[in-house]
Amino acid sequence: MMATGQRPAVLLPLDGSATSASAFGAARALTRIAGGVLHVVHVTDHPVPHHRLARHLQIAPMQEDFVFHQVGGEVAGAILDVAKSVKAWMIVLSGQGQTNDPERLAGQTALDLIQRSTLPVTVIRAAMREPPGPEWRPAKMLVPLEGYPLADCVIKQVFDLAQEMRVDLDVLHIAGARKKPPMEVDAFSSPRYLDHPQYDWPAWNEEFLYRFYTYLHPDARLRLFHRRGKPDAVVLRFAMENGEDLIALSWRGLLQDKVAETVRGVLAQAEVPVLLIRT
Repeated sequence: MMATGQRPAVLLPLDGSATSASAFGAARALTRIAGGVLHVVHVTDHPVPHHRLARHLQIAPMQEDFVFHQVGGEVAGAILDVAKSVKAWMIVLSGQGQTNDPERLAGQTALDLIQRSTLPVTVIRAAMREPPGPEWRPAKMLVPLEGYPLADCVIKQVFDLAQEMRVDLDVLHIAGARKKPPMEVDAFSSPRYLDHPQYDWPAWNEEFLYRFYTYLHPDARLRLFHRRGKPDAVVLRFAMENGEDLIALSWRGLLQDKVAETVRGVLAQAEVPVLLIRT
């Protein structure tokens, strides 16, 4: 969550390709919504003259507050250094860049950033049919819960981001094979009777609302849903059928982790931006 009175910094890495610039609209929109400053980062050993930089990066001139950074070094590390120096609130990026390969989940720089960053990262899939433009104003954010126990602080972080982005929340609990008991103190886990929702769902709903409704900003709406099935397929189908504008996924930052199967599946096919939140 951003500090009180501080204008949030939104970070957008660009490599000069049209593919990487596909995240420009979403970055501008989120910067405007948050009342922040957009920081465009270009990692290069051959700096481009400032007056040619926007054209080189294939982005339109901006009227709102923005800052260009040209830095050298290892790409992901240099971007994260800038993020730290400006106390970034969020990173927005395209899943692909100059080495755009439709057969890969994402480009190497994107993969490095989403796994190494502790900041929220919004990913725009390179093959998305209609990437968000600068006037994008998300109204609903889908928050899937797969049955893994979540500590209160994780759910509070999701709610804080929803407040800062001014979106309503659709919390989707996906019943499946996840039955591991909570390990963290105060973790919020799944209902016990996954195959018979009539037994536990009402109590689960009541407990969820009791514990977390106070985190929701006053003008937002919170809705709870329950579905069964393969989590990534359920998330993608629900997002399409319910007109979700954004999908928020909590994860551990390791794409090879078995627990990240849903993250991989959603990143590979999502037609809306995906917000990754580290647990």
